[in-house]
Amino acid sequence: MTPLLDSLVPSACLRSRQAASFRNALASLLLGGTAFLGITQPASAQAVSGLVITEVAPWGSGSSPYAADWFEVTNTTTAAINVAGWKFDDSSASSALGAPLVGISAIQPGESVIFIESSQPSTTIANFVASWFGTATGPRIGTYTGSGIGLSTSGDAVNLYDAAGATITGVAFGASPTVAPFATFINPTSASGTTLSSLSVVSTDGAFSSLDSHGVGSPGIFVPNTSTTTTTTPPTTVASNVNLVWPGAPTVTVVDVAGTYTSNLSGLDYVPSGTSAPGVIYAVRNGSPSAVYRLARNAAGQWVSDTSNNWSNGKTLVYGNGTGSPDAEGITISGLSAADGLFVGTERDNSVSNVSRNAILRYDVTSAASNSLATLTPTGDWNITADIAPNGSNLGIEAITWVPDSYLVSQGFRVSPTNSLYNPADYPNHGSGVFLVGIEGTGAIHAYVLNLADGSTFTRLASFGSTLSDSRGFNSVMELQFDVENQELWAVCDNGCSGNSAVFRIDPATGQFRKYASFNRPAGMPNTNNE
Repeated sequence: MTPLLDSLVPSACLRSRQAASFRNALASLLLGGTAFLGITQPASAQAVSGLVITEVAPWGSGSSPYAADWFEVTNTTTAAINVAGWKFDDSSASSALGAPLVGISAIQPGESVIFIESSQPSTTIANFVASWFGTATGPRIGTYTGSGIGLSTSGDAVNLYDAAGATITGVAFGASPTVAPFATFINPTSASGTTLSSLSVVSTDGAFSSLDSHGVGSPGIFVPNTSTTTTTTPPTTVASNVNLVWPGAPTVTVVDVAGTYTSNLSGLDYVPSGTSAPGVIYAVRNGSPSAVYRLARNAAGQWVSDTSNNWSNGKTLVYGNGTGSPDAEGITISGLSAADGLFVGTERDNSVSNVSRNAILRYDVTSAASNSLATLTPTGDWNITADIAPNGSNLGIEAITWVPDSYLVSQGFRVSPTNSLYNPADYPNHGSGVFLVGIEGTGAIHAYVLNLADGSTFTRLASFGSTLSDSRGFNSVMELQFDVENQELWAVCDNGCSGNSAVFRIDPATGQFRKYASFNRPAGMPNTNNE
């Protein structure tokens, strides 16, 4: 009966900053029908102008594939800031000697942009994006160039000047890291005129490894005042079952003060708007009846039922014959929009509750025809019951998420049992990614390509999880979310294992997902049936 809550998650999900350009990760934790949503709180400290230098990579010119230094500027205000005609200078701190900032004329509210040193912008920017984001869309990037303005790895500064030559904001920094992967300097306190000493750490404050492993940083992502960041490099794997302290803030905040969603809300997925405006959240309920809801963010920052297109009370879910009640436990989209449908993970038909029916169901929620409906029938039904180990009728698919092909290929993902490299071209009509489902009863996670054309056939690519060699330390999977920004898979357990969660990445030595770290739940979150 608890209302919808905000919880601080390291991937910084539901802010209107540059995250609109990425697939916003949720790592959602559901409490007996209540959703804990990963939302980063705004900074309380900010420069007078509202612009802050939030990240600096002075090692970029000598230790990166794109061979260029760069820094990040964040607009911490609620209004766009015009930066046309502005200049940058290093520790010489001279507007007259500064280099013009080009390519970006205004920084939107909450947005973090990158400025990179280059006399060949198109080439350098393309190489930077490929290095950090692959084929995914990165943050907006501007450039600067000039004599004597390179950022020194022995210590230097970044200073910004407006079109009139007035000093707006700046930071200094000390000696850069000397061993790869090179970590960026970050400014978690949003301070202006300070000396940066904190370095990016993977899975902390939005930081992630570049796809080519040359660096660690969070370009386009700023998470202020969320944790204590150190210069300690985290381990590349956690072999034991020891859980680390939750990497974000320990508190949770009520979002849905009306308590609209009071029972069996069991899965969430966030769909970005494509602009700086908030997107929407789709949520599923697993009975009485099974339903999907569409949530929008109101002026008070609360997530409430969308009142358009017959979404006010949600839409009932049934099977293809128009009957039944799918036990909807998880939900995801493929890519950055719901245009290809919502994919719902189900473990049984509630009207025949003693029989397993593990399936992935696809529902149309964006067409004009679906807008007029109060009940939705699936446009695809991939029944995987016979493909997985037997489990209790209420111990099957509990979670689902989608992973892009671009990530799998870039990380050398391998297909079982042949151990061959994953080649998307081998699987016609599967779209541009792979679906992962988590099984409650066994803790296993299975990777599938779905034939989106026929709506029923599939191929299992791999399986991993707590019953296999890469133990997470818990035996149930209650939620999965792939964080595209940080290139990580999050798995969540429930009160049966104290609400622990784990992060998986693809091990380059094996081409398989393997546990990178495991975490205790946030200290302020109760130990309840989180899904």
